Amino acid sequence: MAERLVAADASPLIGLAAAGAFGLLRGLFGRVTVTEAVRDEVQAGSDRPGAHELAAAIREGWIEVAPTPGGLERLPELAPGEASTLLLAQEHGGECLVLMDEKLGRARARALDLSVTGLAGVLLEARRAGLVEDLRPLFDRLARSDFRISSVVVRAVLDEAGG
Repeated sequence: MAERLVAADASPLIGLAAAGAFGLLRGLFGRVTVTEAVRDEVQAGSDRPGAHELAAAIREGWIEVAPTPGGLERLPELAPGEASTLLLAQEHGGECLVLMDEKLGRARARALDLSVTGLAGVLLEARRAGLVEDLRPLFDRLARSDFRISSVVVRAVLDEAGG
């Protein structure tokens, strides 16, 4: 059986970096895979959140870069990073978790029978795993950045996390 794949799109990586919580990925999953398209998207602006964190994680070896799968045109409604992440997960053939925030991409992931969660789900899981004591400061950092997350989602996660 194939090893569990955790395939990340750009948005959760950028959001975790903006929240100062990029390392939670390693704590929760050990290894994470991104496609070349996602790597290029995150690192397109070297001054934007996630660029340095992703480069360091790749050097450290806990984030792996996979070739961008062919067939992106099969998912024309999605951006290349989202489409490549879903195709990678679909081609994996084993247990897989997709990290993706975009509504349309998440809907496509579910339609492809892939498990999917986003930034808020990762933060909630980190809280449940005891990797974070209080999520509020992370959401406060996100609010001060350019990263957009629904206040309804934030409230729901804080309520579920018990604070």
